[in-house]
Amino acid sequence: MEPWLIGAIAGGTAALAVMFSQRRGNKTALEILPLLRDRGPLTIPEIMEQLGLVGFSAQGKVVMALDSLIRSGNVEERPVPAGTPQLEKIKVRKYALRAS
Repeated sequence: MEPWLIGAIAGGTAALAVMFSQRRGNKTALEILPLLRDRGPLTIPEIMEQLGLVGFSAQGKVVMALDSLIRSGNVEERPVPAGTPQLEKIKVRKYALRAS
């Protein structure tokens, strides 16, 4: 098989995977917005608990959804206190709706 054809197939497959993951992230993002509106600033573990999500892959979905909401300007990421250990930041950093 031609190398360019293998590259084209791999590129197409990667593009489809990204498209599907973004659609799932958008679904989760639509669930996060009302949650932040009703309950105020929350951490990632609190968001997961409120949505009934458990596990590392669920945490990844929430992070991807929050990232898209931050990039779109709907949500802001609050700073963590100075001196917070790196591994504890996910439990401390809060996300809130941006004031409009």
